[in-house]
Amino acid sequence: MRQPISVSTIPAPPVVSSRGSGPPSKWLTLFAACFGLMMLYVDLFIVNVALPAIGREFQAPVSLTSWAITSYALMIGVFPMGMGRLADLWGQRRVYLAGLLLFTAASLACGFAPSLGLLVACRFAQGLGAAIMTPSTLAIVTRAFPAEQRGLAIGIYSSVSGLGLIAGPLLGGLLVQLDTWRWVFFVNLPLGLLAMGLTLLAVPESRDDGVATVDWPGLIFLSLGLFGWLLALTRLSERGGQGLVLASGLLGGLALGAFVWIERRVPWPLVDLALFRNRPFVMANASYFLFSAALFGSQPFWSVFMQNYWGFSPLAGGLAFLPSTALIAALTPFAGLLSQRAGPRLRLVAVGGILALGLSFLYVYGYVTLMGPRSTYETGLLPAFVLRGVGIPLVSACISLAVMSAVSLGQSGLAAGTLGMARNVGTAAGVAALGSVLLWHVDTTTARSLALLAPAERAAVQGAAEQFVASGVGATRASADAIILGGFAALALAAALICAAAVLAASFIRDRRRAGEAAPAPDGRPGAARPSPRARPVLARHHVAPPAAPADLPVPARRR
Repeated sequence: MRQPISVSTIPAPPVVSSRGSGPPSKWLTLFAACFGLMMLYVDLFIVNVALPAIGREFQAPVSLTSWAITSYALMIGVFPMGMGRLADLWGQRRVYLAGLLLFTAASLACGFAPSLGLLVACRFAQGLGAAIMTPSTLAIVTRAFPAEQRGLAIGIYSSVSGLGLIAGPLLGGLLVQLDTWRWVFFVNLPLGLLAMGLTLLAVPESRDDGVATVDWPGLIFLSLGLFGWLLALTRLSERGGQGLVLASGLLGGLALGAFVWIERRVPWPLVDLALFRNRPFVMANASYFLFSAALFGSQPFWSVFMQNYWGFSPLAGGLAFLPSTALIAALTPFAGLLSQRAGPRLRLVAVGGILALGLSFLYVYGYVTLMGPRSTYETGLLPAFVLRGVGIPLVSACISLAVMSAVSLGQSGLAAGTLGMARNVGTAAGVAALGSVLLWHVDTTTARSLALLAPAERAAVQGAAEQFVASGVGATRASADAIILGGFAALALAAALICAAAVLAASFIRDRRRAGEAAPAPDGRPGAARPSPRARPVLARHHVAPPAAPADLPVPARRR
């Protein structure tokens, strides 16, 4: 006899609603989301190659022009987590379009900026628009595809972010070489308008109707805390900035402490803190943080090394990344399919991708150490770029799938924002850590190998070496070459060690996605999501009567 189906303890999970008619095609939805994402991550590094031209026009030193990059990085690192949760509550498409409008308008203002101060201010606004957009793109993709196709879609989406970060220097070099640095911002106007049209055409509205209000105090303190910590990271490698680093780090820590205190007491928290007891979710984000620190944190140094030491033009420096870009574009669909089918071996695929990146850094370290001034792009960096192009799609696809499968659809925006924050904060932390390694190497080797030079001449050689510029003649020039090449090799070795830590973290991730199965609870238990204050037992099958004996009903867990 068929047994009656008992009442499930699933406690009224967040109601995910979709408004309006569905899109013409889920693949068009994926294209629309990836198109917007590409704009955001191209802009993260596109300005790097334009900094010298910006400095010449405004007659400003690198310490000031670098704020055109720092301002954008701060915003895109601070706000995605909070904005992702707002998109869950207010509607993914609505919030995404608001961010896209702000991003496009700020790009136009950046292009017309008459002074460096206004350019930096507009970059803050542009970064805020990007931070609003970022989590919604991944949440839109996650909601558009069924579980059996989600791995492929997320794999394609995730690799587009890596493609954008690597294509940024290429596009920036091309635009700066052909005309003026202002085109690195003007190009976003037609692209932004096209992205808006695609979104209106192909992206349906969806949101979480299960939360009554927005936790504004939590959002404010989370943003302040992350801003303080990220500002400390971005200024960590600068000389003379210790006071700012300590002050911003301390204030950021206090704000984050206040955020945790608030989240434990409000009825509708912005972030369910139990989510961070979910080990697969936490370790997947940690591995992506470390992966981004090694890969994207090292990329600016590679660009500067090729231009300043090897004498590449901005365009040639951008084209040097083309092998990675082409491989990412070619391998992205296969990486998505592989992550979709990997199942319990998902962590092995991610580890393999990180190992490919780590081997690229170890190769560069050994090659530069062995060849010295005879090193070339063709035999030095080109093989490393090929290994990168293989590893990036694998890591991006697997980690993104692991993160998104660890939460319910109602928390997809929050999960996407957390992953974006891990990537962006990891990039900033990597730049700071690797910059500190470079400064330490230059300081120690300059004091040892150029001890006989006059202090002023030694300081000039040291300052040039920090920018990978060899100066001096004769023995001084040979020493400067050795300092620069040794510093570049030290960067590669440090990045390889970061990859080793990323491998350790990635060994804990797994794919918790099962077709037709409830999303895992925030604390890592399979099955039901964590009860909300208004949770009620619901029937697993609404057409089946509940069992007669109420004593058989399991007791829902109390909210912690």
